[in-house]
Amino acid sequence: MKSRGVVLFVLLLLATVADMANAKGVFKRYPIKSGMIFYDINTTGQMPGMITKTTGIARLVFDDWGAIELKEEDATETQIGDFNETRDLHTMTKFDRGTIYTVDFEDHTIYKTRDRSIDISMAEGEDMSNDTLEMIKEMKGIRVGESEVAGFKCDVWKTKDQKICLYKGIPLKISIDQPGFHSDRVALQIVINKPIPFDAFRLPNFPIIVDEEYTSNKAAQVRTEDYIASVEDLKAKMKSLGIDKIDSNSTLTSVQERAIIDTLGARYLKKQKRLLPKLIVAIDGAKRCIKDAKDADEAKDCIKPVNRIDEELGDRTENFDFSNFDEDKRNVILDSLSNELYYLKVTNDCVQKHNKTSEVVECTEGKLGDDEGK
Repeated sequence: MKSRGVVLFVLLLLATVADMANAKGVFKRYPIKSGMIFYDINTTGQMPGMITKTTGIARLVFDDWGAIELKEEDATETQIGDFNETRDLHTMTKFDRGTIYTVDFEDHTIYKTRDRSIDISMAEGEDMSNDTLEMIKEMKGIRVGESEVAGFKCDVWKTKDQKICLYKGIPLKISIDQPGFHSDRVALQIVINKPIPFDAFRLPNFPIIVDEEYTSNKAAQVRTEDYIASVEDLKAKMKSLGIDKIDSNSTLTSVQERAIIDTLGARYLKKQKRLLPKLIVAIDGAKRCIKDAKDADEAKDCIKPVNRIDEELGDRTENFDFSNFDEDKRNVILDSLSNELYYLKVTNDCVQKHNKTSEVVECTEGKLGDDEGK
């Protein structure tokens, strides 16, 4: 629940939307359409009285430029020293067009969730295939030569404690050297741009637990839809302003900046004009209801009308702690609602007075406290 949403929504969009507005083409997480790579894992760690060795295999399988991907590691860790122990390490994660499956081999369970940011990237055909190289450069990595791994030539990049051999942005060998620790992950078999069998992405036949965020967080879905719609609005506005793209080198006039802010916030502002007055009434009613609530269940019911409006707005709903509900918990929730109500009334006053997002931002500036925008 964020009554200052029109400001925060636009700031968030400004931080991410330019790249999406500039993006064109096919959504890519890899620079290669498909691949299947098997790795050998060898890790040694030393500390006083103990040596730890990990050996095993890993595989990376992807298709459709990474829209579907499976990563698996199957290794054995052996500890030798003051006490000896051997344990299996088995992990598997599947990415399927924004849906993420995480396998817990100990509990024989699969957890299913959703990456909403990927929904936006997919909708805009974002090219993320160069992210690994960019991350290495951000770590002050430098190219130090070439090597060959499993018959494929790759560029060797060196950071402070790593050497990474990249083939078209895909790591074929990663070596890590730190005091008391050494790790090698080396590709043994590589298949590139060949048909990938469906079974390569098959998960174990375990029960699937669906994350609540995946199914019930309507607000997250609404935000995603609003982001995508705002990107389309921005593209049209950029064209009318004669702007080809927005990046760190762009120089925009104050008129262009205001036009972009107003475009990004227009849809959300329209919803706020309609829903903020209802939200004020709902929060005020929730406060009275919670004051009289006899137990946690009643208190939870009190907040439901507020959450429904937040979901329609696309605002994050507040997850109040109703466990062990007592007078202290009641007062904490009431104080939070009172603070929210104050901020909401300030924001709503500006929202109802103005028809452009830039004007609302200016109207609320300095009125919402030092935490604004955090």
